[in-house]
Amino acid sequence: MNPKKQKEKDRRRARKLAEQAWDAVNAGNLDLAEKIVRRAVAAQLDNPVLWVDQGVILGLRRKEAESADAFRAAISLAPTFAEPYARLAALRIRQGFTAEAVALQTQAVRHATHDAGYAEQLSAYQSLADSESPPAAPPPVPAASAPEPRTASPAADPVGDWPHRLAAFDWAQLGDRLTRDGCVVIDQLVDAANCDQLGGMFDRDELFAKTVVMDRPEFGQGEYRYFRAPIPAVVDQLRRAVYPHVARIANSWERLLGEPERFPPVWDDFREECRRAGQTAPTPILLRYGPGGFNALHRDLRGAVFFPIQMAVVLSRRADPEDPESSGFRGGEFLLCDVPERKKSRRRIIPAGLGDVVLFCTRDRLVRVGDVYGLQPVKHGAARITAGMRVVLGVPFHEYR
Repeated sequence: MNPKKQKEKDRRRARKLAEQAWDAVNAGNLDLAEKIVRRAVAAQLDNPVLWVDQGVILGLRRKEAESADAFRAAISLAPTFAEPYARLAALRIRQGFTAEAVALQTQAVRHATHDAGYAEQLSAYQSLADSESPPAAPPPVPAASAPEPRTASPAADPVGDWPHRLAAFDWAQLGDRLTRDGCVVIDQLVDAANCDQLGGMFDRDELFAKTVVMDRPEFGQGEYRYFRAPIPAVVDQLRRAVYPHVARIANSWERLLGEPERFPPVWDDFREECRRAGQTAPTPILLRYGPGGFNALHRDLRGAVFFPIQMAVVLSRRADPEDPESSGFRGGEFLLCDVPERKKSRRRIIPAGLGDVVLFCTRDRLVRVGDVYGLQPVKHGAARITAGMRVVLGVPFHEYR
């Protein structure tokens, strides 16, 4: 075989192996995914995209040093390829190397000036770097100076440190997976203290406008409590901080569908759209499931104005499936499937534990058909609890009528 044909054969084999590796990731078999992606890279060592794939999968395996080496290999092969700079920046921000992350993300922006997501990520990293810098000492105040009178003004809505926590995640990768699969998990975004605070609200009647006790096999078995206005600050702050990231993803879907962007960059502006449509009732909800509890597969269809992505935060500890003595709930995996669900449909079964956030499609996920994109209806739910108690915070970004 001549060299040109051999190179094409290697390219096709590498591409097929990469697809198999991502199939293994989607199936939750990261060990197999790592083995396959290494074979893909070995089949085409000069392909920077494959090195990025390997770096991402090694990152999922928590092999951060090897992940970083893979991204650097991609950069050495393609110095103007923006993605490995951004991937490596996200890794370094998680490791606490903020200045290095800023420098790497700057390179990503330089080599992909058209990508607003890279620029916004750089801004988040720079804000984090600024917050870590020691403040400059204030100039001395002359002893004779009297303090100027001050008038009180309402403080802007605080968002705690959620923006900094969210900046540590690779939103390009999260957006890719959410687009491809219809759902994605952000591991341990919410700390245990906030999970305890949120879970402890369930029995405080004054916080809720409505309670539904569900015990119907076609709908589910559990207890749902809808917050009344004003919703607790921690819920409001989390929603406000996550919204700009998911709005960018949602707008990217609109572009792929050939539609104009329609989701404002900040949540308050989107809430105003809901208000103009007569939708003013808060949507955040606490859900509690005991043994035997479940949430049947369903679509959320309330409201003329809706946001295409929702968020669920697991507030309970999940038992170690390998340790029958460990405490926590068992079962209760997040479920998402296409509608109608056929034999070849892939049902996503996603285990999530304390502090994990699941982002998922509200009604439809994006699918590619040839050279165009369309919408595939989806349903979501929760598998049956076999032991323990599972409490979840559900946050649609739109409001109800």
